[in-house]
Amino acid sequence: MTHKEIKARTVFPDGVHPAVIQFDPLSGMILAVRRTETPAVEESRLLFPGFTDIHVHAREYPRPDPRDAAALERWEKACNKETFSSAGQAALNGGVTLFCAMPNDPDPPCDESTYRRKLETAQTSECPVILFAAITRSSEPWADLPYKVYLDNAPSAASFDDWRALEEALDRYRGRRVFFHAEDPQELTAPGAKGPRWLTRPSRAERSAVEKILNLTAKFGLRSHICHVSTASAVRLIQEYNRSASVRVTCEVTPHHLFFSVDEGKISAAIGAEPEEAAFLECNPPLRSENDRRFLLDALREGLIDVLASDHAPHTRHDKAAGAPGMPHLDTLGPFAGWLIKAAGFTPQRIAEVLSSGPATIFSQDLDRPHGRIEEGSVASFTELDLSQETLVRGDRIEGRGPLKTQCGWSPFSGVSLPAAVTNTWVLGEEYEFGQRSSRRG
Repeated sequence: MTHKEIKARTVFPDGVHPAVIQFDPLSGMILAVRRTETPAVEESRLLFPGFTDIHVHAREYPRPDPRDAAALERWEKACNKETFSSAGQAALNGGVTLFCAMPNDPDPPCDESTYRRKLETAQTSECPVILFAAITRSSEPWADLPYKVYLDNAPSAASFDDWRALEEALDRYRGRRVFFHAEDPQELTAPGAKGPRWLTRPSRAERSAVEKILNLTAKFGLRSHICHVSTASAVRLIQEYNRSASVRVTCEVTPHHLFFSVDEGKISAAIGAEPEEAAFLECNPPLRSENDRRFLLDALREGLIDVLASDHAPHTRHDKAAGAPGMPHLDTLGPFAGWLIKAAGFTPQRIAEVLSSGPATIFSQDLDRPHGRIEEGSVASFTELDLSQETLVRGDRIEGRGPLKTQCGWSPFSGVSLPAAVTNTWVLGEEYEFGQRSSRRG
């Protein structure tokens, strides 16, 4: 059998050890893992199980009927922000070997037909994709899939602004896996209200939503996950619920809620400087106080939060200037993990938990082969970080590396030197460098 091997300082659950990993590039599976006493040549490099980003907005959806000019214009605008192909390249560039795509499309994938059409569209990504299905007021579950609920005060085809309607919908999803955007529509300022999001979407909206979601979780036996928690109070509510729950509620946090904060209207970065792209850091849920930021960082390190997820939202500069919420992270997720290690006290093992084994556990039903660990019988997907290098974004480029792969062409970390770089990414036995297939393939 033809096989390849990697010699590296490898991140295992019990620590970092030099190892030789043999894998089959055809099947994409690890054949053997042997720990050694010989130090790896590159002491600064760490080999992780491939990183998974469980929260990505790829923007692209199936092309509408070209006779519908308005629908076609909306689709073209979305694809100018990101496609599955460009999102896949950005993911590989940032060390991500698998990502989960959100379903908040104009025609959301809420039944088997629309879901299958979007699955076909997702095949253009060179990075494997797990696709969410949307829960709507009239949708019904049809398979064991990750289902997404959006709560907002501006209703759309994929969102709820009314708790009674949501409860009626969730009654049909008893026992299902449901992922929630948790902001209580009743606690948000009226749609169209002026002001920064930290005022129009206050902290109490998240706390209230999480409290109600936990009640619905217990009532309908849901397997729930809270997306992008942003407040200490939300995490404490989940922790309290899990003390007596037979099935844990899981949650995630984003890089921007760990790195940026807002107090009295001023946005600050964890490094102390004012962000270069401060005007573009509006998001849902919004940035919170420095106390919340520090709490979230500790909670992720200590295991109160399960997963790091990007909530990659690739809005163009033009759309950000018009107030679009969210920010892109795929190109920089690996380097941000390096910042967590070098500046925030995370061990490499904890990084592997929040970006590899944790996501693999949450999405185990969606994976046809074991992910998230470097061991015999698991997929040969790896992320290599060099902690002696840095990643510095200037404009639409990473210095010394080339353009960002995301089509939106900007990063919230512009001007920030993240103290690590992704040097290689392997997906199912295939090697990439800087988001491109390696010339060393054989």
